[in-house]
Amino acid sequence: MSKKSKIILLLIGISVFTYLVMDFGIDNILTNLRKTGWYFIPVIGVWGFVYLFNTFAWRSIIHNSSKISFGKLLSITISGFALNYITPSVAVGGEPYRIAELQKPLGMSKAVSSTFLYTMIHFLSSFVFWILIILLALISLSLTSSLRILLIVALLAFLIIVYFFINRHKNGILESSLNIAIKIPFIKKIAIKYSDKTEKIKQVDHQIKELYLNRKYDFFSALLLEVVARIIASLENLFILKAIGIDITFSEALYINAVSSFVINLFFFMPLELGSREGGLVLVLKAIKISSPLGIYIGLVNRVRELFWIFVGLVLIASSGKTIGKNLTESVDYEKSTFV
Repeated sequence: MSKKSKIILLLIGISVFTYLVMDFGIDNILTNLRKTGWYFIPVIGVWGFVYLFNTFAWRSIIHNSSKISFGKLLSITISGFALNYITPSVAVGGEPYRIAELQKPLGMSKAVSSTFLYTMIHFLSSFVFWILIILLALISLSLTSSLRILLIVALLAFLIIVYFFINRHKNGILESSLNIAIKIPFIKKIAIKYSDKTEKIKQVDHQIKELYLNRKYDFFSALLLEVVARIIASLENLFILKAIGIDITFSEALYINAVSSFVINLFFFMPLELGSREGGLVLVLKAIKISSPLGIYIGLVNRVRELFWIFVGLVLIASSGKTIGKNLTESVDYEKSTFV
């Protein structure tokens, strides 16, 4: 990534971060920090472990990790998720950054394919996580007939989605997706722009297929690590409620995480997850017979924790220029070189 691009990206990040802090309110942040007390440290720490597992998963996909250190990859992971959060609505700002940072050590096609694959596996892990939680609920909870039927339907739907994604990984996805996109009126013009990049797309598709067909261990290791990361993230809810004297089981923490994350993904178009996170938390707390207004409190602490990691991500982006040095000016501009 060029030095100019990094500066622009950093300024945008700082602007959005400042907006979030001011919109949330410094007094509000301090109030929630005081209420959470020392438990805010494990809340922050939980996500440190989550990002570690995310990085291990990504390293499994990259395979030849000797070209980039684990510390550098962890830094890109944290910064990428920070940029995803501050990107309004679609949360994909981190992907171009990841590709641009990886293109120097790995080459453009490998940078694109490994980033694309990680994004897909990260997305796929959501469904695997929800499937596991549904199975846990069906086995361990006393459910009404209507709720049991609803969960079974959701379980079948998620299994179909998981099958589709794994099958697409096996057969390649970019070229076939482009061929379909060219036939769709609203996105036809955009797709045609990339139709002359067929050879590059085939290269990336080959690397995507290679991961599943020839490196299944790496594929499923990355998927398992991502699912474990989501399980670890559930501890956050346990610590937040513990801070105000409410003890919940780890199973209940898993339910809270699963339902709230599902609602957030369902309303992915909401800028900065405004309302969707709190709505999901209120819904699940009511279901497990905990005071539903506490969902607002959990959501507020979640946002303070996110602000902390956004700040860390922006600091890492700013400091990365020192480690890359003169090579920054030699990097190929992302917008000119990539095709996704």
